[in-house]
Amino acid sequence: MAFKLTKYQDDAARELLHDAKRLLKQSGNKKLVFKAPTGSGKTIAMAEFLTRFVDDHAHPPCAFIWTAPRQLHEQSKAKLELYFENTRALECSFFEDLDDIQISENEILFFNWESIRQENNIYIRENEQDNNLSSIIERTREAGRAIVLVIDESHFHAQAETSQNLITAISPNLTIEVSATPVMQNPDEITSVDIADVKAEEMIKKAVILNEDFKSVIRRGRTEVIKSELAGSTDEIVLREALKKRKELVKAYKVEGVEVNPLLLIQLPDRHGQADDDRQTMIIRALKDKHVISVKNGKLAIYLSENKENLEKH
Repeated sequence: MAFKLTKYQDDAARELLHDAKRLLKQSGNKKLVFKAPTGSGKTIAMAEFLTRFVDDHAHPPCAFIWTAPRQLHEQSKAKLELYFENTRALECSFFEDLDDIQISENEILFFNWESIRQENNIYIRENEQDNNLSSIIERTREAGRAIVLVIDESHFHAQAETSQNLITAISPNLTIEVSATPVMQNPDEITSVDIADVKAEEMIKKAVILNEDFKSVIRRGRTEVIKSELAGSTDEIVLREALKKRKELVKAYKVEGVEVNPLLLIQLPDRHGQADDDRQTMIIRALKDKHVISVKNGKLAIYLSENKENLEKH
């Protein structure tokens, strides 16, 4: 699959290559920040940088580690594999894919930052197979490869004490922090993408209209009173307006003669307690009682880790 880079992505890849090569020639562990707005395609810019980096050869042989919070490392791996599909510039691997308990030259090891920093994690603690992060790094260094650590979405985790201890344990020759809001202290170089350039390429919108047509009334007197149509249950208001917008889309498609039945996706936050369970119950009840939408009548499908219903119809 061919990817078309924007001008700012091409510029960022070129600048990252220049800085990375220069820093790797210096002694000590170096730090490089790649700062770019959310929605600008940071992963694609990084993929292009890595492609140019391994093709350059004006640096020591390198192995790469890519970390990200939650399950973002899986998304990044899938996106980079697609980017490297034709060139095979780099190999993308999880722990179980590594050969001989080491990261090969031009190979990227992907892992979830939160899980790997837990002391009971199989890839942290010592085991009979000697297949843990310390052994992997040691063997990789013994093979004569420098280690480049990429910390994706670093603002979520990079400054925590356990994270800093893990970075120290990895002791990368070069750390590249990738974030819209970087937190790394005293980086050696910074590559930045200006939000104006991203907007100019229409990668993100210049403005977003939120809660269109809601009215707020301000009354001035001895005290200032603000009355908004958003008062009340926020979830129920959002549901009502989203369903209203869905109906508008249905009508618009019919006018154009297009047979499309828009779906409404309701994304729930990660469950952390009873309050989140109650919220899910409330939303399902509101859909049923106020909008006649339920699993039973086939208008609602549920896809949660612990509950999957009615998926075959949607």
